[in-house]
Amino acid sequence: MALPNAANTSPTTTRRRLLIGTGAAAATATAGCTTVVNWLADMALADVNLFNETDGELAGTITVTGPDGGTLLDESFELLPGDDDDNNGDGDENGGEDDGSNLAAYSDVWTDPGEYEATVTVTDGPLEGSEATETVTIDDTEEEMLAVPLGAEEETGDIVFRVGTDLTDFADE
Repeated sequence: MALPNAANTSPTTTRRRLLIGTGAAAATATAGCTTVVNWLADMALADVNLFNETDGELAGTITVTGPDGGTLLDESFELLPGDDDDNNGDGDENGGEDDGSNLAAYSDVWTDPGEYEATVTVTDGPLEGSEATETVTIDDTEEEMLAVPLGAEEETGDIVFRVGTDLTDFADE
């Protein structure tokens, strides 16, 4: 081991310093990636978002009623398979389905903070006959959104409802 002397004034790199520096760099890079992913996802996502996570095309309907009981969304959807690399998930924000996406995104659904009832019915595809209804609470109509993954392998049901403010919120649940 070299002893420091007047001729050698540069700091020595220890294993501990290397590990701390590498860990800090990795944490910074990961935090940066999450921010970028959320920023990109926010450009494609809207108030209500359906994701096809199956290996087949899905068709069905989605209905959302508001806190006052009025129907705010009543649309049909057709989604391409979720495992197809050509499906980039850039669904149409206003009409829902997009000819080439495994995402349907619906904007301008939330009217006021409160409880909304969402119902998804799959009429064709690998999940044909599946239906789910859930009451979700929206506190911030400008920031919160609903994600509905259809057929996600890591979920307990075919249709799952999640509320969050960005894409990583949906992955954390």
